Amino acid sequence: MAARGKKTTEVKQVTDVIEVEDTQPAIDVTAEDTQLTTEMTAVEDIQTAIDVTAEDTQLTTEMTAVEDIQTAIDVTQPANTQQIDDAEEKLNIQPKITDRLVLVTGDKGGTGKSVVARILLDIYRHRNIKCIAYECDQSNPQLYRHYNKVAPGVQTLKLNQRGGADALQDDLQRLNPQVSLVDLPAGAAEYFENVAKDIFLFENTQRLGYRITMVSVLSRVKESLLQLQRLVDFCGDRVDYVIIKNLYWGDEYKFTRYDNSTIRKTVLGLGAIELNLPELFDDIFDLIDSNDLTFREALAHEAFSLSNQSRVFGWITACEKEFTKAGIILGV
Repeated sequence: MAARGKKTTEVKQVTDVIEVEDTQPAIDVTAEDTQLTTEMTAVEDIQTAIDVTAEDTQLTTEMTAVEDIQTAIDVTQPANTQQIDDAEEKLNIQPKITDRLVLVTGDKGGTGKSVVARILLDIYRHRNIKCIAYECDQSNPQLYRHYNKVAPGVQTLKLNQRGGADALQDDLQRLNPQVSLVDLPAGAAEYFENVAKDIFLFENTQRLGYRITMVSVLSRVKESLLQLQRLVDFCGDRVDYVIIKNLYWGDEYKFTRYDNSTIRKTVLGLGAIELNLPELFDDIFDLIDSNDLTFREALAHEAFSLSNQSRVFGWITACEKEFTKAGIILGV
């Protein structure tokens, strides 16, 4: 009996050991789950803190940006807001200046004024720039004679007659060209003053969205400067200026009368652009003139040798390159 009781006790102890061993994995698993849950909760808490911090940082950044903008506004805000209102109102009523009224003038016949008008119109037509051309030189209507045959032709204006220049600005409103080109009579400063006053030319061109470019072709004589001075005295800063030295009269450095003049300082102060008109051989120019050709017609005309055609081509190319320096105010 004692032996049997001892055996029973041993069996119970073994059973208890087995139960403990069975219970230990469960305890270990539960501990691991608890630890994992704790760690996950900690991660979630950290993530929440990160999110909150990020939101706070973004909000702080945005608030700082707003404060910076407000500070800039406060700094730049003028004390007199009426000045801003006046400026905005003025901007609203000013048209956008995109097109050009180009007036070509010179002191007397033979300066090269009409040659400049002709090559300008040649460039406009070749580049398909919408241009209306006007011949005002009744004594020597070169522009009309050489280019009226090229569509849409050349119109004539009589500036010395009252109302003779009305079509000039009426066509700006009616036809809205990109460029309106006018070959003024030689020594036309007085004509131009009377016309501009009579038809309110400066005011109306600005209202229609045009800016006037005054092209003054110079020779080396004193009269060139006198005419230029008179134009500048009348026009002031209401126009843009292009001053062209006609190199037919000599190298550009030989225009010392103009180079050393006070009127040169004046026009340069007004933003004038100085250009050179390249020289074309006399015999070639005479051949073009006698056949009433446009300059580009001479490139394929039977009266011109290949060498002379090449010279004309080179001259046209040089003129285009030179005039492009004042491309904006010439409309090219």
